[in-house]
Amino acid sequence: MSKPSILICILLLFHAAPSKQLSTPSDPHYWAGVVEFSSNRVSGEHPENSTINRLTEYLAIIDSPEAANTDVLVFPEGTLNRFETASFVPNPSDNVVPCNNLRYERVVRDVSCAARNRKKYVVINLTEKAQCPDRFDTRPCSSDGLYHFNTNVAFDREGMVVSRYRKFNLFGEAGINTTTYPEMASFHTDFGVQFGHFICFDLMFNEPALELVRLGITDFIFPTMWFSELPFLTAAQIQQGWAFANNANLLAAGASFPAIGSTGTGIYSGRRGAITTVMTHEPQTKLYVAQVPKMSFPNAVINKVPPQKGTPAQMAKLLLKRDQIDKYATKDLPMTSNGQLEERVCYESHCCNFTINYSVKSNLQNSKYYRYKLAAYDADRTFDGFADGQITTCAIFACSSASYSTCSQRFEANEAYEEAVTFNSITISAKFADNDQTFVLPNNVDTSIVPFDVSETEYIVVPSVGDRTPHNVVTFKLNQPRSDLYTFAIWARKFEGRAVAGANPSGMLSVLVFIIALAGVVRHVVEF
Repeated sequence: MSKPSILICILLLFHAAPSKQLSTPSDPHYWAGVVEFSSNRVSGEHPENSTINRLTEYLAIIDSPEAANTDVLVFPEGTLNRFETASFVPNPSDNVVPCNNLRYERVVRDVSCAARNRKKYVVINLTEKAQCPDRFDTRPCSSDGLYHFNTNVAFDREGMVVSRYRKFNLFGEAGINTTTYPEMASFHTDFGVQFGHFICFDLMFNEPALELVRLGITDFIFPTMWFSELPFLTAAQIQQGWAFANNANLLAAGASFPAIGSTGTGIYSGRRGAITTVMTHEPQTKLYVAQVPKMSFPNAVINKVPPQKGTPAQMAKLLLKRDQIDKYATKDLPMTSNGQLEERVCYESHCCNFTINYSVKSNLQNSKYYRYKLAAYDADRTFDGFADGQITTCAIFACSSASYSTCSQRFEANEAYEEAVTFNSITISAKFADNDQTFVLPNNVDTSIVPFDVSETEYIVVPSVGDRTPHNVVTFKLNQPRSDLYTFAIWARKFEGRAVAGANPSGMLSVLVFIIALAGVVRHVVEF
């Protein structure tokens, strides 16, 4: 097959080039690289050839001059090997350097060697195989006597495996096993930062992601193959919200398959927002490098890169799923020329208060434009049938016509439309439970499927008084005018009494093939 070219992009955040010296514990920053990765796999390509081709691209990125000054490099989920080319992975407690160790498959050996040669921490995600049964797992083994896991592997500067995490919250990954309990995986670095790490759909659950936060970890590595969904769960949108709510650094590396809804890479610095964030409408393989302020240095300088936005017409090429919003309690935003609206929307006992100052263009009779709903919800949803969970939200979101069925659906790429509504300011306020089983975050995205910079918003959490159980009053404000708003919301997950995603029966369908089938877009993508 013709090998896809590797496009490597470095986003330098200072005018001067960084020093060659590695970051130290006393430095207020460290250098991180995250990879948005796409591989153009040809239909019928042999699994061994596919894995070697992808490995070659990985090694080229690690060896590239643009990566030379990074302390840590992160690659995305599901873009290296396949079920048929699964690899054994050392237990981190054994202090193994797999480089040139024939006990392990080539993907693990060669990345270990590259990390050692280039003296950097490298985190990859791969399909791992392991002997079954484990001494603590009494579940039946598969007929081949092997487990298969969706696994993160972290190598240190000497190529040693220092951490391994096996994904617990699966998203339709037939043939992939889970551990008996969620693993709390982390590793310490020589530059004074401890990283926790988890994978993709784990972001939506209490364990392990939020448990790692409660353990005091402030920096996270997040390989993902995210399938974006409007109005609340596009990739960069939820990445920024998660990092903000936890005041944590998040290094997110995304698989790049926009035709089936997968993209989303970025580096986020807690309450200070995105340093760089990427949502693409075309497949790309790029390395994004940024200087990340350590959380132990709250006054460290932060230099952000404005996102390179695709136009709404370009971003229409990115397939987006639609949330199950049809049962929400809603009210229309009146299309008055100059509006000051105070409104209350309740879903049963959950009530949301909206104060909105906005203006509407005149003479829209023959134009297409987004209308807006004010919404409240506090009930269950399903994540494509792979897990169920409770959502609580107060939201403003767009609809592409007067019909509610078009809410959370965009205009097509060839449809011209007006930016009819300018939101001058928004205030949303509501009560949310204050406990470990409720995770609340600010949530917004524009029509180019990029979240707002946090400097445009204000998020306030204060204890509520007079409640039988602890609650907070959460207020989210938009303080700068926007005419390209798609979603502005307070969004929460409730975990108590909710089943987590579980292991799947044996089989060899990948998550990507399964989602493609669900979305009905098989014709848009080559074999995974």
